[in-house]
Amino acid sequence: MTGARTRTHRFIRFLGMGGKHVNYEPKPSSTQVETLKRVEDIITKNAIDTIRIGAVDLDGVWRGKQISTEYFLTKAATHGTQISDILFGWDVSDKIAEGLSYTSWDTGFPDVKIVPDLSTFALLPWEPGTASVLCDIEQIGGGPVSLSPRYILQNAIERALRLGFKPFAAYEFEFYLLDDPIGQIAEGAWRSIRPASKSGPCYSMLHHSSSLDVMGQIRKQLRAAGCDVEATNSEYGPGQYEINVSYSNALDAADTAVFLKCAIKEIAAKQGLTATFMAKPRADWAGSSGHVHFSLSTISGENAFASSAQPVALSDAGKSFLAGMVGHARDMSAIYLPNINSYKRKTGGSWSGGNSSWGFDNRTVSFRALPSPGHAARIENRIPGADTNPYLVIAAGILTGLYGIETRMTPNPPFLGNAYKATPDQAPPLASSLEEAVRLFQDSEVVKAIFSKEFIEHYIQIKNWEILQSNSQVTDWELARYLEII
Repeated sequence: MTGARTRTHRFIRFLGMGGKHVNYEPKPSSTQVETLKRVEDIITKNAIDTIRIGAVDLDGVWRGKQISTEYFLTKAATHGTQISDILFGWDVSDKIAEGLSYTSWDTGFPDVKIVPDLSTFALLPWEPGTASVLCDIEQIGGGPVSLSPRYILQNAIERALRLGFKPFAAYEFEFYLLDDPIGQIAEGAWRSIRPASKSGPCYSMLHHSSSLDVMGQIRKQLRAAGCDVEATNSEYGPGQYEINVSYSNALDAADTAVFLKCAIKEIAAKQGLTATFMAKPRADWAGSSGHVHFSLSTISGENAFASSAQPVALSDAGKSFLAGMVGHARDMSAIYLPNINSYKRKTGGSWSGGNSSWGFDNRTVSFRALPSPGHAARIENRIPGADTNPYLVIAAGILTGLYGIETRMTPNPPFLGNAYKATPDQAPPLASSLEEAVRLFQDSEVVKAIFSKEFIEHYIQIKNWEILQSNSQVTDWELARYLEII
C-alpha cells in the first residue's frame, strides 16, 4: 500500500506537513499566503461563489457553514470562523445530550473556531459554483479542541512518526441506494425503504448496469472532485454497492472518506434517490461494511510490513502491529461498532468481523493479513461498518497497532477455516451490544494509555446517551410481538 505514488484528491497541499497538526498563527505564514493564492486562482478560474466550511463531530457527521468566497479569502481561510461547541453537545438527531462534562446549557454552548486545512480544498462538480474545505477545531484562545476526531487522528499520526513510521490507509465502503428521496421516506415514518436496484447478485454486471446512471455519475463526479476512485461494484444486498478508494497517508484517507460519503449522498439525492451508509437498514438485507486497509512505511519510504526474508509473511513490525490490533479489538468495539444499529450487522456469516481473529487472506476473520514482498503488504480491519467515524476508526487502528509494536506483542497463530465458528477460547468475541462496548471501553487500560482522559469521558457519556434514547423507544417489533398475545 505504501510507496512513492501520491493521491490526487487534494487540489492544494501544504509542503512538509507530513500529516501533522498545523498550528495557524494570527498572521499567515509565507507558505499559507502562497497556498491561499493558489486557492484564490482555482476559485476565480471556476467561478466559485460559495465555500462549504466545516468539521466532523464524534458521530462522523460533517457539520459547518456555507460562506461567501469574499469572506473565505479575506478572513476564514487563514483565521477560521466561529461555531458553537454544541458540535459536541448533541446526538445525530440534534437532540441535546444531558449530563455532559464538556458542554451543556450551564456553560451556554460557547464558540470554538473551525480553521480550514487548505490541503482539503475541493471543487464540488455536482454543485456548480461551490467548493468545500475540511477544518480543524480550535479553542477561541488558541490550541486544538481535544475532542476533535481529526485532531485525535493527527495525534496518532504524530505518535507513529515519533516511532519512525508513516501510517497509510485505504477505505472500502458499502452503501445502499434507495428508490425514494429522503423526504418521502421520512413522511412514511422510515418504515418503507425500497432498493433502487432489485435484480442481479453480487458482482453482477446486470445489477451494476441497472443503476449505471447514478453509479456512473458518482464515479465521474468524485473523480472530477479529485477523489482517486479505483472501482465500484454491486454488492450482496439489493441496491447495495461498494466503492474503493486508493490508499494514501492516514489523514488524507480519513478526509477522503468523509468527503466521499457526503458526496455520494448529495449526488444520489440529485437523482431522486437516497444513499445510506447505515450499518443494517433492514434485517433481511446484508450489512454495509467500512473495511479499512492499514500499512506503515519507514521514514525512507519502505513498507514496514513487508518481509524480504519471508515474502509470504509479515515483518516483525507487521506482526506486532497486527497483534496489537487483534489483541485490543474487543476494547475498541465502541469505536468500530459505535451505534445501536451497528450490532445488527455483527452476526455470523455477514462478511463482518465478529471476534478477535486474524488470518491470511481469509474473509471470515476480523483482521485479514495480506503479506507482500513490496508495497502491497497490509492488514485489513473488517470489523467497522460504513456507519463509523473514519478519523476515530483509523486512529484506533494505528494506536492499537503501535501499542503492539511498543510492547513487542506477538500474534496468536492465524485462524484457519471459518472464523464465524471460532470458540471464545480461539478468538474472544467483540462486544455484543453498545452497552457492553461502553463498559469495555471504560474499563480498558489500553484505552486509557492511547486516548486522552477528556475524550474517553466524553465519548462514554455520549454513547450512554445514545443507549438511553434507544431504550426509551417502543419499536414495531415489540408491538408486533407483544401487543396481542401478552
